[in-house]
Amino acid sequence: MKNLFLFGAIIFSLVATCEAQFPQRKTMDERSRDKAEQVRRTEEEYKQLASEQNKGNVLPAFNPARMNVDVQMVIVRTEYKNFAEAKAAPITPIADGDAAWLVVKFNGKLDRWVYRHRDGAFGERYLIFVEYGPQGDSTAKSHSIIEFKKSELAATELKFSLSPGKAGHNNALAIFIKNIAASRPGRWNNELRFTNNPGFPRGPEDYLAKAGFVADFTKGITKYPKMVQNFESMILRDAIDETKLPIEGKFNDETLRSELTAKLMSEGINPTKVYFSGDTWLEYSDDPTSQRQYRTVTATFRYERDTTCLYGTAVVIQAFKPMEDSYGDTKITLKRDLPATCTAE
Repeated sequence: MKNLFLFGAIIFSLVATCEAQFPQRKTMDERSRDKAEQVRRTEEEYKQLASEQNKGNVLPAFNPARMNVDVQMVIVRTEYKNFAEAKAAPITPIADGDAAWLVVKFNGKLDRWVYRHRDGAFGERYLIFVEYGPQGDSTAKSHSIIEFKKSELAATELKFSLSPGKAGHNNALAIFIKNIAASRPGRWNNELRFTNNPGFPRGPEDYLAKAGFVADFTKGITKYPKMVQNFESMILRDAIDETKLPIEGKFNDETLRSELTAKLMSEGINPTKVYFSGDTWLEYSDDPTSQRQYRTVTATFRYERDTTCLYGTAVVIQAFKPMEDSYGDTKITLKRDLPATCTAE
């Protein structure tokens, strides 16, 4: 399944030059020229999208936002009904193991702010790019992509469970727990950033919104690292109880299903059912400049052994291969022999 990863498409066109590989070595004039070229390309894209919009082919082009004005974000300890309620209770500071939610409010509908990418195989995709990094610093520890369905573009607010996690399309954001769980003891000023600008390097104002937070781990950090596995269970089944099967999503890839089934058969497992959780691949990068990109999805397989009903999960990871403009090198990690209730398939 070919699915263009925006980080890869943009980043690897940039890193073809020495300047993109070593942005810190650029002069002020070079950075100004790069910025001017980026603006020119963006304006050209707006014109093209506007032209196609007039033909009825696409939704309106996204708008460059006034950061933290047109789009606002706040991190809170509990799920609030809306942004107005959440804004009055920001989490300060975050302590080890705290539950956390990210609430986002848009000036108008979401469709004004998403980045639109035309995928040759899958049509138009609607995306927001997310970063986790030090507050007030241009670097990022990791990146991920949120992909929206067309039916979701009428939303004016979004809510994401950062910890402990929540099942359902775009109900949770994994970038928070994966990074905060890797923190060292101390007191750290970090932030989550949203942008619809896929290009690098990004300037200070190239973001829709930023939500800063203080992580106070001066007494150590032990709870968050243990919560990563629970988060993964929550987004699969809305529970940490592994006797509950993961929820079946809308994602489907017959090629990947065949590859997984063949691997299971080679290991003595004859699956009676294989299905995927979630609706899309999760696309992310663990590199500050996003030069390494991956995508992942989780499958569930049911099987029997000696009349005992069991199930397992398979985490599928693929790496982006820039020279081929596609994903490949599939790695599948199995977790097996979990108890399941016997039911007719």
